[in-house]
Formats: sequence, structure tokens, C-alpha cells
Amino acid sequence: MDDFASSTLVAAVRRALADDGIDAASSAPVTDGALLPFDVKRRFLGGVARAYGLLPLLRVGVVLPKIASDPVVAALLGAEGPPELLERWRRLERFTRSRHHVVFREAGERDLLAEHAGPPGAPPEPAENVLVLGVLTVLLTMTGARDLTVTAGRDRRTVVFADGVFRAPPPGCDTSLWRFTWLWPLRRAPSNPAPPAPAHAAAPDLDPVSRARTLLAGDLARRWTLDVVAAELGTSSRSLQRRLQGAGGFQGLLGSIRTEAAAGLLLAGEHAPCLVGFACGYADQPHFTREFKRRTAVTPAAYRAAFARRPGPGRTDHHSTKESHG
Repeated sequence: MDDFASSTLVAAVRRALADDGIDAASSAPVTDGALLPFDVKRRFLGGVARAYGLLPLLRVGVVLPKIASDPVVAALLGAEGPPELLERWRRLERFTRSRHHVVFREAGERDLLAEHAGPPGAPPEPAENVLVLGVLTVLLTMTGARDLTVTAGRDRRTVVFADGVFRAPPPGCDTSLWRFTWLWPLRRAPSNPAPPAPAHAAAPDLDPVSRARTLLAGDLARRWTLDVVAAELGTSSRSLQRRLQGAGGFQGLLGSIRTEAAAGLLLAGEHAPCLVGFACGYADQPHFTREFKRRTAVTPAAYRAAFARRPGPGRTDHHSTKESHG
């Protein structure tokens, strides 16, 4: 994905290439977790494609299970089906202000037609197409899609993923147009990562506020509503709202949990502020900046600059300079 955090995307690319016996350490950019400049990322991916073909980049998504604890990856994996996964993906693109983006042309219960598009006259390159395609493919399988088949191309579609195996697109294939087909189970397969158990099941002895806090914190990227939380906790919306009054009501509790989580990630300093906002469930960067400042009196970038752990000797702290919106 364009302008994705180096700490997530570049690390995943390097790890996947190493698993394929390809040493990309000397050519992979290192930016200490700041957003990766578009041209730097394009040169890196293009160089890999010219040297090794498209298949290694298409397979990058296979490392996602190994980095499922990464806040950005975890936020995507919390999705409970294709529509929610795609909504989270679109929100991630808004946060990263991607030059290229995935356009979902058709969406059915068991199929999806998508296109990787860019500004007029500046489409994504094949290396960029297959990287995003491979990541989306693995995300779908990890969130429960069974018997997933993926094709690429317009007039002549080529199977690039079937039976759990990626296959290199042939020369001349239009790698920007994709069709996904699958069988969708009623529940996630036991082997797939799943969100934490509902608070009412995991901690039945806690008071309603604590149970609601545990539930919300388990998947901040979800589009929570009072009715959804009440249903998860086995109570009525009116009753839950009364119990939450002392915590500022439902929106007040959700806002404070998001702020606490965002502050922790900002202090850790491993992700650009925009990706922290995505992982904590904010709608977009302005929403993150506005809400965080309202609760802390400073912007996310200012908070990190003031309180984050300082880099060790020989390292450069990019976080306060790369993110101008937070």
C-alpha cells in the first residue's frame, strides 16, 4: 500500500523475501517506523520485481500471521467478513493518504471485483499491484474466507491464488483488476485469529462498565454502537447507558479508551501517528487529531515529541517530523 508504515510493510516484504531465500537487506529502505516516501517504496519494489519477478511480492502476505500482533495488522484482522474488512482497508487508505487505492467495483456474498487504481495518467506499477493483492488475499483467508480463489486480468483472467497457493501472473497480465471468490463460513475457522471473547463471557464477575471497557478495548477498530455493546453484554441499551453515566456515557467511555490506547502506541514510537489513529478506530486523521487534542490538550505529534522514548545512539527520530497532520 502506498505510504504504508515502513515498520509494517517493509518489514513484511523483507521477511517474506528472506523466507524465499532472497536477501533484500541491502536494498530495503530503513526509516525507523516513519511513513515510507512513495518514490523510495516504488524504487524498492520495482527493483525486487526486476530481479526476482512478481511472485515474491505477491507472496508477501503469507508473513501476516507472524506479525498479527502488530496494531495495524490486528486492526484489519478484527474484521468479521469481507464488507467489514474492506471498510477497514478503505479507512486505512484514508489515514495513509495513499496515492493509489483499491476501488471495489462489485461486491456479492461470495465474490468481489476490485481494481487497484491511481490518479489519471499515473497508475500503480505491477509490483505495487501484486503486493496489495497478495496482502488482501491473505487478510481474507485469515478472517475466515474458505476455498478462496483469486484471478487477475481483464479480457483474459489468470488464476493467481487457489488451493492456498500463489501463482505468478504471466507477462502482459493486467495485474490491477482482481476477482475474489470464496465460500464464507458462519463462524471463523478455529485455526484463524479471532477477536478476544466477549467481555461478558471472559469476565462474568466484572461490573458493566469494566465489562464494556474490556469489550471495546479488544477491537477498537470496530464500528461500535451502544446497541451493539449492549447486545454483546446481554443487557438492554437503556440499562447499559444508565450504568455508563459515571464514565461519561457510552461515547465518553469509548473516547477515553481510544485515547489511552493511542497514547500508549505514540509513546512506544514504532508507528507513524496516522497509523496509530487507524489502529485505535478513529474515522480519519482530522478526527484523531481533534479528539486526542480535546482529551489531552495536545496533538498526537506533539504528545509523541514531548513524551515518547528517545532513540538510542546512532538512530534518528523521524516521528515528530514526518507526520504534519497530527
